[in-house]
Order: sequence, then C-alpha cells, then structure tokens
Amino acid sequence: MHRAYVDESEPGGGRDHTAYVMAAAVVDDRHADPARDAVRAATPKRMRKLHWYEATDGQRLTWIGLLVHTAALVVVLYDGAPARAERRRRRCLERLVWELERREVHVLALESRGSARDSSDASVLESLRARGVGHTLRYEHVRGADEPLLGLADTACGAHLHGMIPAATPHTVIAVS
Repeated sequence: MHRAYVDESEPGGGRDHTAYVMAAAVVDDRHADPARDAVRAATPKRMRKLHWYEATDGQRLTWIGLLVHTAALVVVLYDGAPARAERRRRRCLERLVWELERREVHVLALESRGSARDSSDASVLESLRARGVGHTLRYEHVRGADEPLLGLADTACGAHLHGMIPAATPHTVIAVS
C-alpha cells in the first residue's frame, strides 16, 4: 500500500499572496521503516524534524538524496490571483487529492497545523468526497516531530522551489490557480 506524506511551503515567507507549494512524498509501506530511519539519521540534533528552511546548503544537498525513498513526488503549485493562505492551500489540496487517488494512494498523512486548521483541512476533504473525489483516501493529521516521513514532503517543496529535484526522481509538478 502507498501512503502520501504531505507538507507545504509559502514562498516569500507568506508575504507573496499569489504563491503556495504543496508536495506529497508517496512511500510504499514496505519501505517506510528504512526511509524513517534514514530521515532520522539525517536530521540534525538541533532540529525536532527535518525542515528545509532551517537547513544549511550542505544539509539540503544531503536531504535531496533522501528522496530516493519515495515511489513518487507530486508537487502542486498555486500560481494565481492574490488570495489568503487557506484559499491557496485548499486549491492545492483539491488537486493533490485528485492526483493521489489516480495513483492509488490509500492514506494521506498531513502535517498537523493545530486543531482549527486541521478541521479546515477535514472540511475540504469531506467536501471533495461529497463531490466524488478522494473517496478511497483515508486521511490523518500527524505532528511533524512524530512522523519523519513528512520531512520528505518538506524537502520536496524546498527542492522544487530551488530547482533541485533530481531528474531521476519520479515527480510530477502541477500548477493550479
């Protein structure tokens, strides 16, 4: 079974209201434990989780190598009219769910952003199900410090924004507006 670990990034530190990036690192359950071990080993002691924004250039290069543990990467970019962050997130999440369902992913693990924002995600996902999208996906919110594989999605966001995803890594990039 495949699971997708999802994280996002707001280029420009959230000041650019026309951009948003969401990435899913799809991992086969049979390879999840070795992938977790590799992410834990690469996470500096000063960090509770792998976080691209806090990394040095050398760490980033090492982390990009961790993407070998993914079966696929799906990156969705919002590149449209200025909108609040939650609207940009919703647009990316809608497309991401559709893409993941097409790839027969069965579990979606989203990094928790607190109960109110997690509820907002749940509403979006339930709304999609009501429209016939994502009905085969089970979703959960998990703390970034508790699930190392969320670091792969964070790395995919950062690597994409810096044009550093290796060509050999299977990945799809989709723009939404």
